Amino acid sequence: MFWRLYKYGLLTCVRQKMMVFWSLLFPVALGTLFQMSFGGAMDSIEFQKIPTAYVVEEGADATFTELLESLEKDSELVEVYAVTKEEAERLLKEEDVEGIFYNSKDDGITLTVTEQGINQSILSSILEQYERTFSTFTNIGREAPQKIAAAASLLEEESRYLKEENISEEPKSDMMDFFYALIAMNCLMGATAGVACASNFKADLSALGARRVIASTNRLRILFSDLAAYVTVQFVYTTFSVLYLMYVLKAPFGNHLGMILLIAFLGNLLSVFLGFFIGLLGGMSETLKEGISVMFMLTSSFLSGLMLDGMYRIVDTYAPVVHLVNPASLIVNALRSLDIYDTYEIYVQCAAGLVALTVLLGAGAYVMVRRERYASI
Repeated sequence: MFWRLYKYGLLTCVRQKMMVFWSLLFPVALGTLFQMSFGGAMDSIEFQKIPTAYVVEEGADATFTELLESLEKDSELVEVYAVTKEEAERLLKEEDVEGIFYNSKDDGITLTVTEQGINQSILSSILEQYERTFSTFTNIGREAPQKIAAAASLLEEESRYLKEENISEEPKSDMMDFFYALIAMNCLMGATAGVACASNFKADLSALGARRVIASTNRLRILFSDLAAYVTVQFVYTTFSVLYLMYVLKAPFGNHLGMILLIAFLGNLLSVFLGFFIGLLGGMSETLKEGISVMFMLTSSFLSGLMLDGMYRIVDTYAPVVHLVNPASLIVNALRSLDIYDTYEIYVQCAAGLVALTVLLGAGAYVMVRRERYASI
């Protein structure tokens, strides 16, 4: 009996045009627009040497010159152009260099930039670090000359600059957050299907629900078959969207297809139960309940970063507890963790959060339907 009801539930789902559009066609179209808009921004960003002009007077501090040479050859941090003052100003004006280091015999070492950015901050940090180190060694040489060698050895141990390494084989881009949020939204679209499932279950909301109440078949068996059918179809639609993003649009999700689909299934399961819970509330019309479900889906997706770049980090900074109960945030965080970390701790935590929310919604729905009775139909 269950499998027959499950088959009829599948046929009912695939014939719902609105579900096909919002859960299948819309995510595919939106993902295509993302890819067209981002273009080359999806590629990983490689660090480039910072072009820097260097003007040095005769007789000026040679130590700073040696530092720049070391940073250029050993660390590959900067690309130094030793030029005259006039040539340096021209290069800076034409934006061929990010800044100018002046090494004057009388005024010391200064830095000139025309804007504030990451490269300019790095150049400023180089100068600040040099000045602090120079001041430290000057004081040591004046107060305890015998300790200069030990201080130099300690400085050499601490001067271990970062080395660029990939923690996974796939390139990373901040733009991938939009695709993670898109998958999360696709999962949450199952909430409208849950509302339809509730409408078909309650006798006071639909004619089909009324016929099921007077039927001889156990209502809970009908309900479980319907929920299983809606979750299955929603998961198939989401799987199609994920495969389209990975293999047609070439979005770099890495080699974690199975784990992506697992978190997507949990998201679909949660969304259908969420919609079913909303569908059981009060005497509101089905249209109004669908509107509530859509509003929740859009709000959840917004907080996870779908509509605004950096929104996830803003919420994480000022209201981190929101991400613990926001389904879209849990899905996004789980997907992101697969690319960033080499362990699955965060992934498991997010999956457990989705399961816990699903259990709470299922328990609440069961409480509302287990003793439901109708005086008349």
